[in-house]
Amino acid sequence: MEKSQANKERLVELKIDKLVAGGKGLARKEGKVYFIKYAAPNEIVQAVITKEKKDFAEGRVEKVIIPSSARVEPQCPHYGVCGGCQLQHLEYQAQLSQKVEIFKEQLQRLGKIKELPPVEVVPSPQTYGYRIRAQFHVENGKLGFVEDETLRELKKDFQIVDIETCPILHPKINELIPYLKKVSEDYPQIREIHVTYSPNMQEALIKLVGEKLDKNQLWNIKNNYLPPYVVGVGSYKRVEKELIRMEFVGRDYTFIEAKGFRYRVSAESFVQNNYLLWDKFIELVLPQEKRGYCLDLFCGIGFFTIPFATKAFFVEGSDLNPFAIADAEYNARLNRRPNVSFVRMKPSQHLKKHLDKELDTVILDPPRAGLDKKDIKVLLDIKPDRIVYISCNPSTLARDLSQLLKSGDYVYKKAVIIDLFPQTAHIESVNYLEKVQTEEGI
Repeated sequence: MEKSQANKERLVELKIDKLVAGGKGLARKEGKVYFIKYAAPNEIVQAVITKEKKDFAEGRVEKVIIPSSARVEPQCPHYGVCGGCQLQHLEYQAQLSQKVEIFKEQLQRLGKIKELPPVEVVPSPQTYGYRIRAQFHVENGKLGFVEDETLRELKKDFQIVDIETCPILHPKINELIPYLKKVSEDYPQIREIHVTYSPNMQEALIKLVGEKLDKNQLWNIKNNYLPPYVVGVGSYKRVEKELIRMEFVGRDYTFIEAKGFRYRVSAESFVQNNYLLWDKFIELVLPQEKRGYCLDLFCGIGFFTIPFATKAFFVEGSDLNPFAIADAEYNARLNRRPNVSFVRMKPSQHLKKHLDKELDTVILDPPRAGLDKKDIKVLLDIKPDRIVYISCNPSTLARDLSQLLKSGDYVYKKAVIIDLFPQTAHIESVNYLEKVQTEEGI
């Protein structure tokens, strides 16, 4: 990074104690706490401060004075400029061990959970080339990802990092980048391009986000700009955080396979990014023994619901995404699972339907925001025998587990971190709670 005179005045030498949420290095100096990006534990760095408050400051590594033994050379030429990855400078085993420690720290500090269960970790078979979904930003002729936050804070503006390749993306998505650049050049109304790739079908779906493109324009893009393995292209408008479909040409779905099950995935449905861990993820959620009546909240396409039904009397899934529910119903028929059903409903409403039932297991896989207070209240009213909580955000997991455990109805049996996102600070986990046995239940 080029140093301006202003930046020189804001440089500070720090010893990094450990990594914390977001993969930032934590250091203390003269009564102040520092959170420094791209640092490693037990190293001494010179950091440029990008945000300063009375009690804490944030920044990024400007120079490594004494490196950690775990520090490695990042594979991506855009690392530290693109904001997508946070841990490429650490060897993989160090990434895993740091994620375990961050996970535990979040549960203890935010959730006030004093006695943690055993925490296991499942590594990714590959640490690069694993992502089968990408969201590219388009601006002023550039196609890529949002610039790292610390650089934006220094410059006080927003930029897109123009990329030619991204090492964590599946190679077939990287192959698409030159084609997508040409599309974005000739159609300047496009602001984002979303890609979903099926490694099983070897085909891709593309969503073009911005001003509306008509069907003739979409057919032209599909037939004349993109390779044949792009089977469908849609035009979408962003309304706050939601994408609204306006037009679509070609096929608007693909198929994936995991653990012997086949799933239809529509353009509007969600599928986990790391295809190399699909089988293992299902294994972690699948029970070893036979189960009774179960619910799968936030079920999506039925990714967990359908395999779980092979071990349960009946499983009912719910989700608010109508496209996902349509996929889930199709997937139940495709995989010949008559003992599953799906409803479009909020989690708390779905739970309330079963207040008069004895539920065996409730599977929870909420978004980063975690559970709603209503969800937790009804869950504690029903008191299923088991709760399997799949989380992509340790901080909201800690908040929710705190409420569930505070009731005294559950014991936290085990946690497994499944590393769906190598090179990043994201932490995905599967958490197992069991109802406390009373004398009447023994």
